[in-house]
Amino acid sequence: MEKRNYTIKDIAALADVSRGTVDRVVNKRGKVSEKARKKVEEVLDKIDYRPNLIARSLKNHRIYTIWILMPR
Repeated sequence: MEKRNYTIKDIAALADVSRGTVDRVVNKRGKVSEKARKKVEEVLDKIDYRPNLIARSLKNHRIYTIWILMPR
């Protein structure tokens, strides 16, 4: 498959499952049937899915403080 940004909706359509099922598989929460989990994981492998850690951290609404120590 071509390299592009896939949404949960795109992955759900490719795997022929609901968006909620994709969300539960990607975030490893909730109960999902083994059949549905395998379908979603196959699509994720096929598109070489990697979670966007920056987007995920923005969703958490956390404030991070970065300290930099510089020698004189």
